[in-house]
Amino acid sequence: MKDEGPVIFPNEIVSFAVYRYCKEHSVPLPDHLVKLAYFTQGHLPDLSEMMVSPLQAQYFIWLAKTLQAKRILEIGCFCGFSALAFAEALKDVEGAKIITTDIDPKTCQIAREAFASAGVEDIVTLIEAPAIETLPKIQHEGPFDLVFIDADKQSYPNYFSTLLDLGLIRKGGVLIADNILKRGLVADIENNPAAADKDELERAPPLKMYNTLAAGDPRVEVVILPVFDGLSFARVL
Repeated sequence: MKDEGPVIFPNEIVSFAVYRYCKEHSVPLPDHLVKLAYFTQGHLPDLSEMMVSPLQAQYFIWLAKTLQAKRILEIGCFCGFSALAFAEALKDVEGAKIITTDIDPKTCQIAREAFASAGVEDIVTLIEAPAIETLPKIQHEGPFDLVFIDADKQSYPNYFSTLLDLGLIRKGGVLIADNILKRGLVADIENNPAAADKDELERAPPLKMYNTLAAGDPRVEVVILPVFDGLSFARVL
């Protein structure tokens, strides 16, 4: 058995074509999500890469429905794109609740306006405060079926421990961590041109620590997929 991952696509052109193909053949994004994506890219071009990709949003809609999630917690709202994707999955679920957190007043305002425009402000609550301070305060809102981490990378290990220690994820629930491979830096620095980016290099160690913590914690079962800069899935046992 080969123990190396295959180089699936021959070049960047084919890779982009495959990405577009996957988008076109996956669960469609509603117009309000497409509108928010274009707005974010146009008004916050230097920060828009913080937003999950459209295909990742499509996957989240599908995943939340597949898990039959009713309560979702998101750490890292940004402009609300991923929260809106989760809301699309839960909009017809009785008693649905989505809590999302962030600290940037500007992007939080964009997110709130997006939630209101989509008519989901009744199921989405945005808490404008540091997530690590917020988690103990929302313990009564849990346990959650699905938790998505996409915020301060330095705090990923702390988020992981706090979520599990507080019992914020139900048994059988899923914890997803985004950007967990950090352009491959967690696996290979010596052969990685991304190591020339000082900011990216500094973000890699806590993500690597997160992966080590999750893999060694008997309370969860983990799989990491090399998609969207790396997604870690931890199922609570």
